[in-house]
Amino acid sequence: MLDWVESLRSLFTNEIDCYKRLLDWEGKKRQAIHSADGRALESYVKESYHVMVEASELERIRMKTIQEVYEKEKFENKEITLTNFLNQMDRESNYKLKGFAQELKSAVQELKEAIIVNDKLLRTRKDFLQKTIDTLHEHEREKVYTSSKQPIRRGQGQQSAVILNATA
Repeated sequence: MLDWVESLRSLFTNEIDCYKRLLDWEGKKRQAIHSADGRALESYVKESYHVMVEASELERIRMKTIQEVYEKEKFENKEITLTNFLNQMDRESNYKLKGFAQELKSAVQELKEAIIVNDKLLRTRKDFLQKTIDTLHEHEREKVYTSSKQPIRRGQGQQSAVILNATA
């Protein structure tokens, strides 16, 4: 087997593992968002950032290795993409790497979808919180009646009667 094929298999394996770890962190972030645990979310974001840096470095190394193979094997100088690369190599090498490439693409797609879902959840939480705050401020200015039927301003011992359903 060619050296570069084994090297790329190893890189693919490491990169796939890295993206799967990122996917796990996204799952933890989702739980923190659901439970409104800001401290845990902040911690998970910091941890996932380190894994993201690792994934970025692995991708850089993989692309550099692919570039070197392009030059060494004298592949056509098309745009250097994983698909173009796989299409230009010999059948045996393609067979050995194609499964890893598909798994990598799948892991990246799953991660992308998880990030989008978490972003939407976070935005929804933020919008809900903002609407709650706006509603409370709005009701703070309303006049209410005391037991002696005298109007007073909210904030002078009166509570606002705002009920919001966070699970809706």
